[in-house]
Amino acid sequence: MKIEQIQFVNFRNHGSLTFGPSGGINLIYGPNGSGKTSILEGVHYCALTKGFVSAYDIECLKEGKPFFLLKGRFRGESGSETEVKVSYSRQSGKQLTVNTCNLASFSSHIGAIPCITFSPSDLSIISGSPAERRRFLDNAICQTDRRYLDALLDYRRILQQRNALLFQIREGRSGMDMLDILTEQMAEHAAVIVSARMRFIREILPVAESHLVAVSAGETPHIVYRCSFLPHEAAEAPDQLSRLFKERIREKRTEEIARAQTAIGPHRDEVLFFLNEKEVKKYASQGQKRSFLITLKLALYGYFQEKLDERPICLFDDLFSELDRHRVEGLLVLLAGFGQTIITTTEKREASAVSALNICEIA
Repeated sequence: MKIEQIQFVNFRNHGSLTFGPSGGINLIYGPNGSGKTSILEGVHYCALTKGFVSAYDIECLKEGKPFFLLKGRFRGESGSETEVKVSYSRQSGKQLTVNTCNLASFSSHIGAIPCITFSPSDLSIISGSPAERRRFLDNAICQTDRRYLDALLDYRRILQQRNALLFQIREGRSGMDMLDILTEQMAEHAAVIVSARMRFIREILPVAESHLVAVSAGETPHIVYRCSFLPHEAAEAPDQLSRLFKERIREKRTEEIARAQTAIGPHRDEVLFFLNEKEVKKYASQGQKRSFLITLKLALYGYFQEKLDERPICLFDDLFSELDRHRVEGLLVLLAGFGQTIITTTEKREASAVSALNICEIA
């Protein structure tokens, strides 16, 4: 998949801009605050219907303007063309049009334009809460597995209903019958989610290891998925996971009612990252953390290509910061074998197979 052209109207600090990247590595350089990241975010909107810097559409609206508009033209490996239009206004909210069809469900577009992103804020995946690491898994798997996306959306909906019901039971305003029904439904979706997450980790880890060797020296990564209702990592079959979930949650009923919260499930699971058998979050340097995260992102490239038969677009914001020359050179060698990549940086870098673009000349 490649983006052939994208038009920006009133998006962040771009009043009107048209950008057409090359098919290889595109390096956009220029000072901070000049709109480099906004270009990446606009492509991300067209691919995944939202920004990766901010979760709020209104924050992407250029100051003083009533709306923003993004129009992207993409071409797949088969030569098929996809036109995406994303618009937002305070009055109408966000609207998504794909090939002239207005989509009421934004989730139906997920996976059509596979996309991998990196930004400095993503370091929270390493150093932040377990929710950040779960979100990394979810964002990746949702682009390749429609069943997973549907299960995740249904699980979140049932979780909200179940927590509300637990509160009503605690207050004496509801009985237990509905709780059993919601638990049965939740177990089915929880099993799909956990099984897919474990399989995802197993599949990307060897690729991440090979990429880490290319950008560092003698470091070995490992990833552990710690399931809140599973005593070990052995079980992956959804039917077995569903049974274990229901057994474990029955033991938690008194605790759940007292707290009015669902005690176990995919929303409580943890992902642990290790480098040379030491937990990355606790022991790795900033450069090691960044290298580890980048190699995880790069591992998604082959994963997406295999699952979707389509090469993803890579959007990397401030990719080279805090990396030494050796790691930067290793990254560029790797990326030269990828598809379309757009990287932002404050300084121009000369390298073969890289198209360097000054943001001031684009804008």
